[in-house]
Amino acid sequence: MRRKDREITGRENIEPILRACKTCRVAMIADGAPYVVPLNFGYTWDDDGLTLYFHSGLKGKKIDALRADPRVCFELDTEQGVTGEGDTNIKLDGDNALKSDIYRSGIYGSGSGSLTISGGENDSLTAQGGSGANGISSSGSLTISGGTVTANGDDGCRGISSSGSVTISGGSTVTANGGSGTISGGDGIWSGGGVTISGGSTVTANGGNGGSLVGGDGIRSGGGLTVSDGTVTAKGGNGDSKDGYGGDGIRSFDPVAISGGTVEAAGGNGSTGGGSGIYSSVIDLSGSLELTAKAGSPTGKALLQNGRELDLDTIKDKLGPGAKVTATDANGDSKQVSIPRPVEPEEPVIPEESSSSSDGGSATPSAPVSPLPGLTVTDKDGQRISYTSTQSGNALTVCVGRLTASLRISLAALRQLRAEGIDTITFQTILCSTTLSVDELLAMGGEDAEAVLTHRFTDSSLTVG
Repeated sequence: MRRKDREITGRENIEPILRACKTCRVAMIADGAPYVVPLNFGYTWDDDGLTLYFHSGLKGKKIDALRADPRVCFELDTEQGVTGEGDTNIKLDGDNALKSDIYRSGIYGSGSGSLTISGGENDSLTAQGGSGANGISSSGSLTISGGTVTANGDDGCRGISSSGSVTISGGSTVTANGGSGTISGGDGIWSGGGVTISGGSTVTANGGNGGSLVGGDGIRSGGGLTVSDGTVTAKGGNGDSKDGYGGDGIRSFDPVAISGGTVEAAGGNGSTGGGSGIYSSVIDLSGSLELTAKAGSPTGKALLQNGRELDLDTIKDKLGPGAKVTATDANGDSKQVSIPRPVEPEEPVIPEESSSSSDGGSATPSAPVSPLPGLTVTDKDGQRISYTSTQSGNALTVCVGRLTASLRISLAALRQLRAEGIDTITFQTILCSTTLSVDELLAMGGEDAEAVLTHRFTDSSLTVG
């Protein structure tokens, strides 16, 4: 077999698997084509070796096929804590725990259908694989949407394993722990079809420690990784032996794309070599992300792209305001690239109205009043703020000392301004100026409509209605 570290040998290890299996699938050749039959079975194991027994008639397709070509192979199926075929949906209600027997996953979705786990803020699930099994397995795609889900693999197996894609969204809190193994550690999350994390979710993926070979990866994907927001922590397991290697925090041969959120990726340590924080053919970093990548000791890389350490200077142009990327090598030396976040000026102090009172105190200050009825300006949080307005001929100019602000005016107020001779309104913020035609605005809505003009740094947008 390709993965010798996964090979099971010896009667003492194989026979417990036989006892846990309920179905044997026997494959043969019938009329020149593959023919597979699921069968119940029995067995004996003596000095002559293993013998399997199946119920069958003396005539039939199986017998004819075996007489024509005696070559066969077989596969055994174990039962799982929870099984499903086709599309399987699990709705969490309260706190739940599943712990399976030897070689059985806590949850197993078979076939090509999807497995979906969903829940609310107070719903949780802990899925514990039995000895030599994954916490959660799916032969198709896996989606976790909401709730708190913990998946623990055992004895070198994975916390979460999916032959298809893995999608984590809806504010989920997911913890996936690969089991430590005598040879290799299990991956925290393994996906054959790609991993997507979004919706403000919190994901923690830990690779298990490896005994004689390599630690597991925190997240390992055959189809790339996409993180748009939320918090992701991925740590590779350690290689414990003298020949051991640390696992990678994140490993994917397809692109790893991170455009937001907070991500920590750390490679595991090993005696022979350390793992990478992120290992991929392409590492695409953009937006206002915060990324900390740490190499495992010794020889690990923080950000290993296509076999070479990623040069942080090459990603500056793709980073947004507030972005910060920190890469720490195997020796503990760090490099960082960051993009400052613009700081909006403080709101101007509005002098408080005060009046003398009989006790010498002052009256409660009044809220700022708009100089123009029906026209207000709000900040980025929707709170009303003060502004200045000037009129020159038929043009009205509204100014506010902010980077982000919105001018709001009802169309009824616009009609009043039009009656007073105002043709245009100009809205000015620190980095942006927009001039609008009063007649064009009036043509866009009814009596009760409102026009909202928003400036964000150098961008502007207008909605009416």
